[in-house]
Amino acid sequence: MSTVSPSRAVAGFDSATAMLRAVSLALRGKRFAVLGQSRLMAAPLHLSNLLPEALRTQLYRISGAAEGVTPSMLSSIDMQQVASWMTGHYDDWPPQYPGVVIGSSNGAMTHLCAAAGIPWLPQTLLVPVRWSGNDPDRPVLAAEFGAEVADPLLANNPDVALHHMHDGNQDRLMIDLMTYFRLKWLRLPRAYEEFLATRLMPGAPIVLVDCELSWPVTRIGDRHVFQTGAYGGLRPDEYLGGSPRVAEFLSEQGSPLRSFDSPAADDHAPEAEWGFEPSLGGEIERWAAAHGHPVHRIVFDEPHGLSAAVADMHREWLLAAGRPADRLLVESFVMLDPVGVNQAGLVPFWTAFPVRDALHAVAGYLRERRYANVDVLMFPHGVRSAGIAEPEDWLRLREYSGAVRLPATDLGRYPEDFAALAAYSSAIPRGDDRQLRIGVQRVLDQLEHARAS
Repeated sequence: MSTVSPSRAVAGFDSATAMLRAVSLALRGKRFAVLGQSRLMAAPLHLSNLLPEALRTQLYRISGAAEGVTPSMLSSIDMQQVASWMTGHYDDWPPQYPGVVIGSSNGAMTHLCAAAGIPWLPQTLLVPVRWSGNDPDRPVLAAEFGAEVADPLLANNPDVALHHMHDGNQDRLMIDLMTYFRLKWLRLPRAYEEFLATRLMPGAPIVLVDCELSWPVTRIGDRHVFQTGAYGGLRPDEYLGGSPRVAEFLSEQGSPLRSFDSPAADDHAPEAEWGFEPSLGGEIERWAAAHGHPVHRIVFDEPHGLSAAVADMHREWLLAAGRPADRLLVESFVMLDPVGVNQAGLVPFWTAFPVRDALHAVAGYLRERRYANVDVLMFPHGVRSAGIAEPEDWLRLREYSGAVRLPATDLGRYPEDFAALAAYSSAIPRGDDRQLRIGVQRVLDQLEHARAS
């Protein structure tokens, strides 16, 4: 039986694959426009806003499900081939790198990779599985489905753990016709090991990105857990036990339920999308010790944990280069562009999603620092989810800034404003083609200093 091609098996819309594309393009001096896709993709995204809301959201559901594999294809996915496909994003240039980053997906870290000229390799990948029977409000059914179909995938890939994730809040539209299988490397895949052995300069550092965010899970098997909910607008206990805002949200969505029908949690595990599985870190540290490479572990407790430090580092680098540093760009999920930001002389502050926690993180940052202009990008996930920060909420940041704009957001269509996935590129002004290039050791020293303070 032939294997499923890696580009078919792994979601293109996920944080890991999008940030991998963003970093690999940045190392070649190219912008991450239209999520790294062909510019031909911009036209249908812009045209989508001409459609009625119901049709826009239905196309969003269908296009997402089209990326999914069928359950019968799971036995033909080879994660070692996927790892080789991942490292292949860096095949063309240069022969060797002055360092490498491995681990959690993190938008702030993409900027550090771009500035230091080093690649990033993810620990976690998303395999979307088509399933027309999914119900966003009944994660217990998703857990049962995963238990029925996942064994062939796990049997053929002993080096990964499955974190089956079901978020009926933020991912409500995307999981209407599919379910999310997130796979985390437990051991160093062969392609990653070969990349470290052949593409790193002698003595070059290996940086582990270790997001310690965990989540209550239901254990299905030795390497298989089910996660109800996900990091974003709601707390874990609200997904599992309900809350007034969950009840309000489900009522607004026309659901007969007032809390999610969730399986009981009996364990904790690294959060499916952002958390780092520590066993991979131990493998990398042992390999590095045997091959003469220092390991630096960047540890933080939630996805926004690096954003303020990375923004401050960019501001310092711009000022040292004699460039203004008074324009902040708040990025959202995969709406980011390391090269565009550097060329335009912007200071990037990455957020995972446009939710209240992200808004509070940005507001806390701005209370301590003054920027003349703040532009906010808002990822459109198509549903007015519980915990969302509305456009008018973001505009209130003007309390801390000279001016606040939402340059890629159609206020009348958000959060069904899918044209924003193309418009964010043009919202970043064209710069003077100068890119920040900072030595790897300087980046590490500044990160260490930021953590100590």
